[in-house]
Amino acid sequence: MSKLTMLSRRNFIRVSVMAGGGLLVACGGGSSSSNNNTGTPPNNGGEPTSPAEAFQVGEFMRISTDNKITILVGAAEIGQGALTAIPMIVAEELDADWSQVSGELSPVAANFNNPYFQNLLQFTVASSAIRGYFEGQRSVGAAVRQMLVSAAAKRWGVDPSSLRTESSYVIDDIGGRRASYGELSSEAAQERVPSNPSLKNPADYRIIGSSPQRLDAAAKTDGSFQYGIDVDIPGMLTAVIARPPRFNGQALNVDDNAALAVPGVRGVYTILGGVAVVADDFWAADKGRKALQIQWNELLAGRTDSDTQRDAYNFRLNLPGVPIRSDGLVLLAQTLASETVSADYYFPFMAHAAMEPLNVVVDYDGSSAEIWTGTQSATLDKIFAGLILGLLPNQITFHAMPAGGGFGRRGNPLADYVRDACGVAKQLRQPVKVVWTREDDMKGGYYRPAAAVRVSASIDSANNISAWTHRSVTQDVTALLYAENLLDSLADFTLPPLKELTDFETGMPYKIDNVLMDAHLTVNLNMPALWMRSVNKFSDVFAQETFIDELALKVNKNPYSFRRDLLSEKPRHRAVLDAVADAANWGFPVSGRSQGIAVMGHWNSFVAQVVEVSVSANRELTVHRVVSAVDCGTAVNPDLVIAQVESAVVFALSSILFGEILLEDGVVQQSNFDDYPVLRMHQTPTIETVIVNSGEPVGGVGELGVPCVGPALANAIFGAIGERIRELPLTRSNFKIA
Repeated sequence: MSKLTMLSRRNFIRVSVMAGGGLLVACGGGSSSSNNNTGTPPNNGGEPTSPAEAFQVGEFMRISTDNKITILVGAAEIGQGALTAIPMIVAEELDADWSQVSGELSPVAANFNNPYFQNLLQFTVASSAIRGYFEGQRSVGAAVRQMLVSAAAKRWGVDPSSLRTESSYVIDDIGGRRASYGELSSEAAQERVPSNPSLKNPADYRIIGSSPQRLDAAAKTDGSFQYGIDVDIPGMLTAVIARPPRFNGQALNVDDNAALAVPGVRGVYTILGGVAVVADDFWAADKGRKALQIQWNELLAGRTDSDTQRDAYNFRLNLPGVPIRSDGLVLLAQTLASETVSADYYFPFMAHAAMEPLNVVVDYDGSSAEIWTGTQSATLDKIFAGLILGLLPNQITFHAMPAGGGFGRRGNPLADYVRDACGVAKQLRQPVKVVWTREDDMKGGYYRPAAAVRVSASIDSANNISAWTHRSVTQDVTALLYAENLLDSLADFTLPPLKELTDFETGMPYKIDNVLMDAHLTVNLNMPALWMRSVNKFSDVFAQETFIDELALKVNKNPYSFRRDLLSEKPRHRAVLDAVADAANWGFPVSGRSQGIAVMGHWNSFVAQVVEVSVSANRELTVHRVVSAVDCGTAVNPDLVIAQVESAVVFALSSILFGEILLEDGVVQQSNFDDYPVLRMHQTPTIETVIVNSGEPVGGVGELGVPCVGPALANAIFGAIGERIRELPLTRSNFKIA
């Protein structure tokens, strides 16, 4: 897409003079919509959120007369560093003094929608924050820089081409003078907005590619950083919700006498999601909830049972599914093969278990509302809030707050936790914070869907893989994410082949002539499933990459060399594979340890990982080391990339070693970190990350570090004890985690 198209198609930026002087840069032309906005708490550990009226032209960036620059960020901040990386992109093209740049989360408004989602949604999933906003933010920064130069040229009566910019100054080397952006800001606001600003050559980047400290680091360190759960406004009450033991149950009879007798409890309200207890503080609300006597109507409640579901999924592996990809003549290749082998895998439901429990603050007075919450799906949350409260978008001020983790849970298209909070607020008509406990989310939330996978391969007389099949059975929610491939293609104004729009796993990279993939997308309206970090790649790549290792053994090849040969037409896959093998000293582990390897490409990025383990005689597993090589095209902030990959390794190991949500007759059996453990510090391996700089367009990183950890670990376990891993978590195979 040309920069001219990007700017003109969306009327991308406009400028005006701020009150008191300075430059106000605006995106698009719509209003963010607002009611009054008094009492607004800080939204990201910095200055208080500006009143919504200040966003009537879609405010995006401010350059004040004191040379300070504030960038408003439309992406969610869920720990990945969007509040740093996106301002870096703008500051690079602006030639700004990074020490004078700050970031704030934007209001929820169409002007801040993610270009990755065709500018339709303010949505932060599918590793789309940086790769979605990258080009547009560059163009804005470049356009404003050009306007500042033009303003300086007019002031000094010189040709703009004779001037240069550096660290928030326009400099006239010939005339021996300079002017700060702050000094020029009001004059620059009078300049014409360039429709096709000149962008920097990446070789000239000064900020992009560097690793300045996160802008939110100090506030997080001293505790002043404001998450959604920290919001506290005058007159606010606190609510917790008693939810049915089985999904979709409804409160039939509620005895609230004991709850109302608890000191501090103000009221008990039945809503669609359960029964809310409202009190002066959390502890009173929670005590009141425990005192409730509720009879539940479970006529339409879910009765999902883990064992029964597993049997059903395994049965469907024997039936042809919906064709996803069909290359060559698989049946003929299988008939002519010397041998065909297969393996079945199973993956249970898993919980997101983000560190900050879900929470929403709603201030609703009957005619308008103000909402604060950490969210990955701000646009949809605001829409559902309006439906529940009976308000138009311009009657709602919605503050997307930083969140202590999301992993997809805060990106629910059905906005469950926002709907529940609005249901409470609608009855209460007083400021209220609705808080989920860990148990609430673990037993009544949304989950990574369970999945069964069967892979098979045929080997010909020359020991080549002549055919490959891959069949998956999973809940239908994951199908929504296959549209990622379509979005990637639309961004480049191309229409890909049908198989690439619906490829069920990773766009399986290996050079195999005959490939058949099909899928069963089951429907279970009584089991809330939702995408979770790395989505279906978690299960499909596990099956693919562990089975590739089995095939390497069958043909007597080293797993690294075997993959490398099959990736002869995939240079970026090969590059990360070579880089990780080199960094991990592949083939020469420390004595007593075993190595495993895996590789994949998705989200416009590529990763290969090596895991090093040892297993004792009593099946005590120690993960010693995880080495990753990552090609994300252009790493805006390499330290943030490394942090994302390291967090993904810890996240993945938690899921692989322990992650399992079990249901018995529709009731979730896990409730907190005592029976749904996550990786502890003493169990965390040495983690090393190598960035492979390909210079390609920006790719995603948030999801990238998860899928290969599992198969690399399973392959290492096989190397240690000769046992294949066919299901997760590893505790099901009686491994003890050191």
